[in-house]
Amino acid sequence: MDREQAVLIELVNEAYPELATVVNVDDWMAQRFQPPIAFLLTQGVREEGRSLTSYQVVSEAAIVLHYPKVAGVYQPLSAEPLRELLRQRQFSYQGKTSGLSIEIDSSTLRIWRDKKDRTEIAFQFTYNVAVQRAVTEKINEFDVEGVRS
Repeated sequence: MDREQAVLIELVNEAYPELATVVNVDDWMAQRFQPPIAFLLTQGVREEGRSLTSYQVVSEAAIVLHYPKVAGVYQPLSAEPLRELLRQRQFSYQGKTSGLSIEIDSSTLRIWRDKKDRTEIAFQFTYNVAVQRAVTEKINEFDVEGVRS
């Protein structure tokens, strides 16, 4: 599991502690889950150079909240817990286990409630990644010849 998914799973679990999370697309498409669940999908959009030591990754996230069915009727899950958590954190979230800090673009936050069995939430987010430097041997001894003072 990549760091993007890990931090978003933590975000969803903090907003909806009672929901299980599915990240496998094949399981979700085949409906191999028991509602209520949260399905999570991430996709990288682009990478931008920030400096000589880091670059910024722009990704999209989709969260699908599948409603439980009680006596043949779907019981809607509100998107408010997630929206309120994002507002409290000023659309910034840092994962506890992954340590990854993401910045959510509030202008891209979209919530669709047009399906009877689920709510769909989508947004873009960014995070910075350090550029891996090659390990080089440090010079600790200098030989200076022919220097006159």
